Order: sequence, then structure tokens, then C-alpha cells
Amino acid sequence: MKTYRNVSWRTCLWLLLFFSVSAFVIRNSRNLGTAVKMRSRMAPRPRMARSQATLSLRRSPACAATGEIQNFKKEEVEISVNEADFKKEINTISGAYAGSIGMMAFTNIEGYQGEIFCNRNTNMKKISAVGFDMDYTLALYRPDTFEKVVYKESLKRLVNKKGYPESILDYEYDPNYYIRGLHVDKNRGNILKLDRHKYVKVAYHGFRKLSKQERADIYFDAKLKHEFTEPEFQCLDTLFSLPEAYLYSQMVTIKDKGELPDKSFFEIWRDVRSSVDACHWSHEYLKKEVAKDPSTYVVRDPHLFESLRHLKRSGTKVFLLTNSMWEYTNVVMNYLWGNAPGVLTDDWTDVFDVIISGSAKPGFFVNNRLQLYKVQDPMGNPTLTQVEGLQDMKGSEVLERDGKIFHGGNWENLHKMLEVQSGSEILYVGDHMYSDVIRSKRDLGWRTMMVIPELLHEIDRMESPLAQREYKAIRELYFQRAEQEDHINELSVKLVDMEDRGQLEDEGATQDDYREALTHVSEQLSSTKSQLRERIKAYHEMFHPIWGQLFKTGLQNSIFAQHVEKYACLYTSHASNFRFVSPNCSFRGMADLLPHDGLRRAVANPISRDKSSVLEM
Repeated sequence: MKTYRNVSWRTCLWLLLFFSVSAFVIRNSRNLGTAVKMRSRMAPRPRMARSQATLSLRRSPACAATGEIQNFKKEEVEISVNEADFKKEINTISGAYAGSIGMMAFTNIEGYQGEIFCNRNTNMKKISAVGFDMDYTLALYRPDTFEKVVYKESLKRLVNKKGYPESILDYEYDPNYYIRGLHVDKNRGNILKLDRHKYVKVAYHGFRKLSKQERADIYFDAKLKHEFTEPEFQCLDTLFSLPEAYLYSQMVTIKDKGELPDKSFFEIWRDVRSSVDACHWSHEYLKKEVAKDPSTYVVRDPHLFESLRHLKRSGTKVFLLTNSMWEYTNVVMNYLWGNAPGVLTDDWTDVFDVIISGSAKPGFFVNNRLQLYKVQDPMGNPTLTQVEGLQDMKGSEVLERDGKIFHGGNWENLHKMLEVQSGSEILYVGDHMYSDVIRSKRDLGWRTMMVIPELLHEIDRMESPLAQREYKAIRELYFQRAEQEDHINELSVKLVDMEDRGQLEDEGATQDDYREALTHVSEQLSSTKSQLRERIKAYHEMFHPIWGQLFKTGLQNSIFAQHVEKYACLYTSHASNFRFVSPNCSFRGMADLLPHDGLRRAVANPISRDKSSVLEM
């Protein structure tokens, strides 16, 4: 017995030593792996220099559902990303929320790792062509610089063209104030956040928050039947919309002070919208500003062209379809390629099979009479020449005759040039919910991927220890509330039943006992609801101090999340995340579930549970 005890003690000691050493090795290997990952993402790669051939094995984020394991080999990268520029791009981001749109997305170590999320099963083997929008898809803009230029120019137009007071020229723009997915009430000067049931959860008039009663008086009247659609409402479904929302709120505040007596809230919105649109459509000013120093306004994704070549090598056709005019498109794409400001070459065009600028989406998807033009001398003095005879030519013949750089046109022209038979062969990647995603999917049957840069911020906040603890507390309070509501329901049913039958006592409990228990549990429920509201409010403020989570409104999906789920087959933070998946990957969505799908017959019927527990408190 003594020998057995000595052996057991020594065995425990050796086991303890073994596990200590193992934990040390595992921990250091993880740190090493993280460091290697950081270096692979951040280390500058010299132009035309071949990197060491290393083979890394990792699980493809997008294919995790199917358990697919893929090998990724570092390829030769022809884009030079200077480390000093890299740090500059990180440090000049304004605000934590706005920063999710910037270069921090490419240096993130923990949290979001570039996964591509799937709403609708998509087999990439059946995709013949992948298309990309440019603005806020391939080219991400800095909100603290690019949007500020648009904002300031819009102020000038309001003063010079619309007669607004000159004092507004001193106004400043806050790029962190608004988020996507909000709705503008044009007639009342309000900005709203809706859940998927179109319930107005948060509302501001200008910069003043509306109380629950104010929201109820305006939006919960059954006689009004708000659909929250045009022409009375406007959805802020793109990052380009954020400056106009902020500017509109400022003008609403001015009107409330009596400075714009002749302008209705609807007219103010129309003036603001036309001024902002003019800045984007009048590319001359914007192009000059961006061309001076693109790094000030545009975020260069060091993995962008690597990802595009990754698709092209598989035999998939790659095309660019953007509303931006050719001159501006050429400036931005040259910067993304790695050229210095002012250096314009056609090297970047080799990655694309077809390039269409000035596409006028969403009209491109619905009007097959829009004329297609060829861009003559695109790198010199570009001019437009009408393309003729498309009906009698094959797509390859058109590209051989006219080149691959076009302006305008419509979806039929693009289908012919890509030589696709149906819309389901095309996957289009864009950032604009309506112009890029909804119309292309609903009208043409294209498969869609939505680029949502805010995913980085959302997921990193969601996975933070503080948010995890807060969410756990919310879940506990949520189930506690449900249990208390069930308890109240049982007590109420029992009390009514006793009153109907004239029964004074049941199993030793009188009607007064039930009323007392009902009052006590009701007080507990009121306290639980109050705590739950405060917890949910605190949790949402971790994501944004005013509007909360992008994809949630309270505990419900936001209307933005509903649109993403309904219209975006896939969604991710950056177009360059394609480099993480095989071009032949099959994306699999989660199984659809309704509330009754969660029922399990093994669970006891709550009605048949022990009646003695009804009065327990």
C-alpha cells in the first residue's frame, strides 16, 4: 500500500511537470504563429522580388462549414507597400468605428479574420465571372478625409446655389456620428433606426433624441401605415450617404432655430441630397483632390490584386463595373495598383477581362436600351465612341475589335462580352445595398456579395471579453424574464379558474395567496425588465454610442441585417478576402430554423410540471 502511494505521488508529479511544459510549448507556439501571421500581413514586399516559398496550412474561413482544408502558397506580389505608409494609414484613421473602414482591417490579429459569410448556398464552380464595383468595394475611402472633402464642397453648394446662410461654411463633419442602415424621414427631419419588423427603436430629430412617447405618437399610429420607403423616406444604405445625413441633421437644427423659415424639411433634404450628389457626379473637383495625393483619401489594400489574380488563375473571368467616370477610375485604380501619384499606366487593367465605367447603376441592370461606348485612348486623351453591331458579334469578337474598356451600356452588353447564358453564372461584389446588390439579384438573378467594412469593428467588439460578459448577463436576464412571465401566466390562469369555480382554496393555497404571489412575481418581472433594458443599452453602446450594433436593434435583427440576409448571397469585410478561399469553393449557409424547430419531444410539457412549484418565489 505504501509502495502504491509513492508511485501515485511520483506519477502525479511527472504528469504535472508534463502538462506544465506542454502548456508552455503550446502557448509559445501560438504566439509564434500570431507573430508569423502579423509579419505575413504587414511586412513590405519589394517590387518584383520573389518571396520565400513557404507553405502554410490553415482552415479556409468560408469553407469551415464543409470542413474543407486548403493549402495556400505565397505568390509573387508586384505591388510595393511601404511600411511607413502602412503605419501612416493606420494612424490617420479617425475614431474606432470609422477605423474599421481603414487599414486596421488588414492588420487585425484577433477577432475577425476575413471570413466570408454565406446566406445562400453558392458553388463557385458554377460561377463563370466575378465582377466588382470600385468605390467602397475595391477602393475604401477614409471617412476623416474623403467624406470631409465631399461635406465641405456640399456646404459651398448649399450657400452658392441654394441660398443657405454663409455661417454654415464654418461647420465641421463628424465621420463617426452616423452608421449605415438608418432611415431619413424627409417630411419630419428625423433619422431612424428600424428593426426587421419596421419598429422604430431609435429616432433623432436633428441631434435631439426622441422619447419613446414621441416615437409612438409619430410612427406607431395604425392610420398612417408607414412603409419607410420612397418618396417620404430614404435609406442610408451606403457609406457615401453618411455625410449627407450629418449635413441634413445640421440643417434641421438650423431650421428649428428659425433660420430657414421658407424651407420645409423635405426641401432641405432635397437641397442636401442634390448638393452631395453634385460633388460625386462632378468628378472634376473630386478627381483633382484625390489625384494630388491618393493616400490621403483612399486606403490601399495590399492584398487586392493578389486576390483578383487568385480568381483569374482559376479560369474565372473578372470584370469591373463602376458608376465612376473613366478618368477618376483610372486615377484610383492606378493608386491601388501601387503607382505613385500622377503616374498612370494600364498595368492594372491586365487583371480584368472587361472594364465598364460610368455604368449608371441601377439603370444598368434594368434598362437594356442604354448605349455602350468605347473609351478611345484611355491612357492619353480619353474620348467616347459609340459601339455598333453588337447583336451580330460574339463577345470575344467585340473585345478583340474594341478593346475591353467601355463606358455606359447595359447588362445585355455585359452578358454578351462575358459570354454567359444566365445571370446565375455571375457573382457581383459591391457595397451599395440597392444599386449593387438588390437590383442585380432581383432583376437579373446574379449572385451577389456585399462588402461591409464595418464587420471588423462589429465582430471585434462582439468577441471582446467585456461584451461577452455583458451578453451573458443579457441572456440570463432574458431567460429570467421568460420564466417570470410563465410564472405569472400560470398564477393568473389558476386564480381566474378558482374565481370562476368559486373555489376559495386549492392544495392549501387561498385566492389571496395567489394574488400575493402574483403581485410579488410581477414586481420581480418589472425589476428584471428594467435591468434587461439597461444591459441591452450598455451592450449596444459598446458598438456605437448612439446607434448601437449595425446588425441589431435591441435583440432583433435590424432592417439592414434583414436586407443583407435577403439579398446578399455572401458578405464579407473586404473584396480581398477572396484570397482565403479556393476559387472552386462551395459556400454553405446555415439551416433555416423557425421557432417551432427548436422543440424537442424529450422536453417535459411545462403544463404538466409539479403544481407545488407554482407558488415558489
